[in-house]
Amino acid sequence: VDGMDFLAVKQACKFAKEHVLENGPIILEMDTYRYHGHSMSDPGSTYRTRDEIAGIRQERDPIERVRKLLLTHDLATAQELKDMEKEIRKEVDTAIAKAKESPMPDTSELFKNVYVNDCGLESFGVDRKVVRTVLP
Repeated sequence: VDGMDFLAVKQACKFAKEHVLENGPIILEMDTYRYHGHSMSDPGSTYRTRDEIAGIRQERDPIERVRKLLLTHDLATAQELKDMEKEIRKEVDTAIAKAKESPMPDTSELFKNVYVNDCGLESFGVDRKVVRTVLP
């Protein structure tokens, strides 16, 4: 699935949901593009050019695709999108500030709402012999 195309992702997820409910598990593979390197030590520009990155961003960026779609079909004006973006940036900035001011959560929260409780998952050490913890 073109993971850079939100409509394709939406359609694939709709199909996957129907499939799972009727037939069981399914795997979706999303083809996306990483604009930055893997880490601080990998700038991502040693194995691809800045022009390649800029070209992908211009042609396949999901946000730009939606923007073009909305404008092309007169679903929003450029000013409406600009105003929306300003409002969203404010919300994000507020959420970031709140997160930075909040205390770090207790380690017991690490797996909360991630696994089904009491399913017997175990975490082993590197030797794979000693159980380090039983996950909730």
